[in-house]
Amino acid sequence: MKRNSKEWKEKRAEFLKGKTCAWCGSSDSLCIHTPLAFSPAKVSSEIYSASYARFREIYRQKYQKFECMLTGKHRHKSHPAWHKVSTVHKIYPDDTDLEDQYIEVLVEDLGEGNFKELYHEWLEETGIKELIEDEIKKAEDDCEALANAVALCKRCHFASLRGMELCPVCMIKYKSLRYETCFNCLPEVKRAEFLAKQENKNDFSGNTEQTQEK
Repeated sequence: MKRNSKEWKEKRAEFLKGKTCAWCGSSDSLCIHTPLAFSPAKVSSEIYSASYARFREIYRQKYQKFECMLTGKHRHKSHPAWHKVSTVHKIYPDDTDLEDQYIEVLVEDLGEGNFKELYHEWLEETGIKELIEDEIKKAEDDCEALANAVALCKRCHFASLRGMELCPVCMIKYKSLRYETCFNCLPEVKRAEFLAKQENKNDFSGNTEQTQEK
């Protein structure tokens, strides 16, 4: 259904009738919002990503051979970021449980150049492609029927498009989806811990730059 069609405008008006913003409760400038998790594009992306990751592991086990090699970097308990052995620290590091960094280096690939072809063959042979298409069609039908849609004001809708949501504590500021609250609503102890981590990160970055200059 086209969003500029008469049918859609009537459907939109009927859906928003009597509603307020599901996040902040405002009744101004409402729009229809389908959470990203239920959008056909997101459903398609997640399903294909999962199937691709699964085949990568199958391909890796069946066709590839790796060897582990040292990178020349390590990390300490007191300096958890990987860094060159020659890095000079302002504070003497804790060498307890010093960890060397390894990387896997590909030494053999029996299916080299045929990954895409083998992947699509696997999708067909396992019936996964048909299952994916069914799930995407279901998501499209649900989206058309506004099955998972909610009413949001333009302000909250714009925040959702940026990957943010209303803070459940203050109900004023917006926060990233990966955080429980906005920064101002964090307990004082957690705010202090966050600021300390940022300061340590900046110090380490400064040390690394000084080492590189030398």
